[in-house]
Amino acid sequence: MPCIRFETTDRTTEYPAGESVNVLRMAIRHEVGLPWKCGSGRCGTDRILVKEGADHLDAPRRRERERLGPLLDEGYRLACQTYTSGDLVVTWDPEQKGLDEGSELHAKLKERWLAAPDST
Repeated sequence: MPCIRFETTDRTTEYPAGESVNVLRMAIRHEVGLPWKCGSGRCGTDRILVKEGADHLDAPRRRERERLGPLLDEGYRLACQTYTSGDLVVTWDPEQKGLDEGSELHAKLKERWLAAPDST
């Protein structure tokens, strides 16, 4: 089974072979500690650096290109906009801050993200 390794928090998640999964959804579902706020590519809070497995990722979406610009060429992606179909290793700045996990907004957005299927 392919896996996503979230190096910053030393967590790994697995998913069924042959599927393409959203990186942020997997991070939320498996509570790996990846910070996020909007989940729609507007804020850039869920910026990750791809250490290994870039060849398994889908092409950057418009919002990623707008938000990240030249950082895309350095290996950065937005977890909310990124799907992987194979092994992946990512990291992020541990100083990045996401939504307050105790907030009502966090609960609503998390519920919405978890209601959707992991794969495309």
